[in-house]
Amino acid sequence: GQIDRNFFKSLAPTASALVGKCTSQNLANIAWAYAVANVAAPSIFNDDFIDACLKKKDDFTLEELSQLHQWHIWQEGLKSNIRLPQSLQKKCHDAFVSTAPRPSAL
Repeated sequence: GQIDRNFFKSLAPTASALVGKCTSQNLANIAWAYAVANVAAPSIFNDDFIDACLKKKDDFTLEELSQLHQWHIWQEGLKSNIRLPQSLQKKCHDAFVSTAPRPSAL
């Protein structure tokens, strides 16, 4: 299907304002969705987002950590200055490589 980039851009101010209130699942889902849509959102993915992820670092499931790993790779591809701290990067990478690949349901 088509990705509505304007839709993602319209959500960014609200998502940014709510980052501090997000659950680990919310953070991972937001990160993954923007990565898959390939819509840069520096107003969401900033130091506040990283801080929120660090506060929830022990709450993330393997799937959520895998989503964050994919987001992190996308950030590298964008040449963004926002990166997960090394310890969380490793945790996300380890989760990603520990799960068996599954075909997308999309």
